Amino acid sequence: MKIPEKLLSNKYRRETWKVVSGILKDIQEALPVASLEVMGSFATKKKRPADVDFIVLLKTKKGLKKKWSVDFVMAPDNAHGKEVARDARKWMSQKYGAKNFELVKLKQKASS
Repeated sequence: MKIPEKLLSNKYRRETWKVVSGILKDIQEALPVASLEVMGSFATKKKRPADVDFIVLLKTKKGLKKKWSVDFVMAPDNAHGKEVARDARKWMSQKYGAKNFELVKLKQKASS
């Protein structure tokens, strides 16, 4: 995965990309990825982007003409991940109003 050197202009950005590129390799092993595009603050000149955002185009079955997209945030199951979840709840409350949204926790399949 080659990324333009200008996006790796400081230690923070290089370290962020190093971690994210490992995650991307895992994603590509699990999903039929056609292409990945870096977007958001990481694609700007900002010194400390908040995170790395992607557009992930998945390979679809031949002839599939349905229109769909999914937004999701991936974070580790640790203190940082819990902070990301708290920030998301705060953002949803500010954007839609505290009584106008509901977060639903989906059950996870038991791993074998």
